[in-house]
Amino acid sequence: MAVDFLAFGPHPDDGEIGCGAVLRKMKALGHTTGIVDMTTGDMGWGTVEERLAECDAAAKILQLDVRENLDLGDNRIEDTFENRCAVAAKIRQHRPQIVFAPYYDLPIGRGLGHNDHYKTGQIVANACNLAHLRKAPIEGAPYQAKAIYFYFLPPGTPATFIVDVSDHYEDWLKALECHVSQFANPDKPRPAALPAPTDAFIAFARYWGWQIGVRYGQAFLSTAPLRVGDPLTLVKDVVPRP
Repeated sequence: MAVDFLAFGPHPDDGEIGCGAVLRKMKALGHTTGIVDMTTGDMGWGTVEERLAECDAAAKILQLDVRENLDLGDNRIEDTFENRCAVAAKIRQHRPQIVFAPYYDLPIGRGLGHNDHYKTGQIVANACNLAHLRKAPIEGAPYQAKAIYFYFLPPGTPATFIVDVSDHYEDWLKALECHVSQFANPDKPRPAALPAPTDAFIAFARYWGWQIGVRYGQAFLSTAPLRVGDPLTLVKDVVPRP
């Protein structure tokens, strides 16, 4: 089915972490939404069956219209032509107006710099272009999304825009908590002194929210200029800080 917003996540749970609250807000505004996971997270904690069940549970809370998995191989994501075609086929199938993907230029290493994270951003960006080419060997009619915006911005990277998600924070947190195998797995070693993984996500949401004078926010980067008809609309709801 066609959706207004389609997010691509490297692993089951990444779409929720990076833009789940925004997707829930967009659904509340009457838009259609979806997440396509690139892998089943088969190298991570929990079984594939558990992770897919967690995805289904989170999708219900976020009220997604679409939740699919491309199963391209955990820790094996590469920006190949075949993978671009697989993603482009999903873009043609679901015909989103806006695409979300992880930021494509992350520092190498664990966490944000996971191979699958930044390479997913590269693949999706390239697939957005490929999807509109009539001669591309891809199922479906050519289609061009109106924009692609990137989430998982590393510290120090300025956001192009931040969405106030304060009213949908609770549902977002419930969706994250569905991923028990990752965030509350008793078999997963974690020093007692360390905060829970979801605490870090909450801290980021509060940090981005503070940037725009609200309680919680999720941030995005655009590599293309944003078209604005009336600049006053950008500050319509801004309350000046004392």
